[in-house]
Amino acid sequence: MKRILVVNPFGIGDAIFSMFLVEAIRRAVPDAFIGFVCNERTADLARLDASIDGTFVFNRDLFRKLWRQSPLLFYKELKGFLGVLKEARFDTLFDLSLGRQYSLFAMGIGIPDRIGFDFKGRGIFLTRKKKIDGYAGRQAAEIQLELLEAAGLRPDKNNLKLNLSISDAARKAAGHELKSRGFSETDRILALAPGGGKSWGKDARFKQWDPGRFAEAANAFEGHTILLLGDEEERNLLEKTAGFLNAKSLILAGEPIERVSAFLLRSRALLCNDGGLLHLANALGVKTVSIYGPVDEKVYGPFDRIVAHQVVTQDVPCRPCYQKFHFPPCPYDRRCLDHLPAEKVVAALRKVI
Repeated sequence: MKRILVVNPFGIGDAIFSMFLVEAIRRAVPDAFIGFVCNERTADLARLDASIDGTFVFNRDLFRKLWRQSPLLFYKELKGFLGVLKEARFDTLFDLSLGRQYSLFAMGIGIPDRIGFDFKGRGIFLTRKKKIDGYAGRQAAEIQLELLEAAGLRPDKNNLKLNLSISDAARKAAGHELKSRGFSETDRILALAPGGGKSWGKDARFKQWDPGRFAEAANAFEGHTILLLGDEEERNLLEKTAGFLNAKSLILAGEPIERVSAFLLRSRALLCNDGGLLHLANALGVKTVSIYGPVDEKVYGPFDRIVAHQVVTQDVPCRPCYQKFHFPPCPYDRRCLDHLPAEKVVAALRKVI
């Protein structure tokens, strides 16, 4: 096992969970070359991880577009992508895609050892597999780490830390940006991410606490500058939240992930919904308070237990309803979020900062 390829085509949070697997592999096989296949949204994140030697981007939207235009163009692009992977001469695959395509591709380009999850019988092209019907009972990263046993590895899995490298240039740029907006070096910054759940599409609102309550919680901390973070598509949500704030604020929407990381590192804590920015902050060592609605925090909560964090939920009998990668229709109009008072979140924030 000298050249290892890890595949995770999902969003930021899922990619970060898989990067803990990468870190465990690095501990077990320190001299290995480790490649990482991800989507275009998480590629810049993977490039920040010093334990990843090569990042390979599978742009699913591009391939779908090419297929609609011309199957010939699709196969030409796919051949080029697989050719690059073949040239890297990987001998081992860790497939976290829960599908069958990547292990089929890996077999086709000659990767002999293919390890992954057999979900709904999709592990047909894996040589070593662990049957699952979903993530449950333990934190998702812990479940992924169990694949190491299937590979015959016994690394130290305690206190795994990601080796994210944020450049001095990015850190200085964040400082200059704050200064140019009228903030001082001594300002105490509280970061807010009232969006999240992009991978849920039209159901993203079921993961998002009310923006007015986000502001209400932030307003309880006088003397803080508020940093609002999110995707470009969430700009309206960020602006709406800013309208409820008593303190001065700065909106950063759709920024590169290293730039977001540099701003997070200047923050006392991040208040957010369950989503990618939560796991990014946790991996960076930034304190967090996160709000969980339909998703089980015991499975998808922050993985790094050393970093101070608080998870806030509302005790309603129907949560968590997201189970085994499935979100059923909500008959209660998101009461797991709408019944959650700001006071409960403020108390959690006080604990971490």
